[in-house]
Amino acid sequence: MTAPLAFAAVLATFALPSPAHAIDRPPMKSCGDFTAAGGLLFGDVTARRVTCRRARLVARKVPGKCGLHTSSCIVRRFSCLVAQAGPELRFVRCSKPGEGDELFKTIRFEFGS
Repeated sequence: MTAPLAFAAVLATFALPSPAHAIDRPPMKSCGDFTAAGGLLFGDVTARRVTCRRARLVARKVPGKCGLHTSSCIVRRFSCLVAQAGPELRFVRCSKPGEGDELFKTIRFEFGS
């Protein structure tokens, strides 16, 4: 009785579709924190396949392009998503697709006062 159940379990394991292969991406690098003109604070700027100089430039432009509420916009050909995390805190992810990966180039940061 247990042999047929074991055989069925093994058969079911092979019949299930395999999980999608994860894309092998390089790690995010830290680009630090900075304060923009007007006292707006940008924290935890990280980037993948983007220089820190460009990541900070994109971060500086996001509040003016996307606004201060939950939204999305295009900044220097990066598609950016802004999420309101608190009354004065926003989380942002900007990405640019490439080589079949929609997050090929990625910039993440938070901003607020």
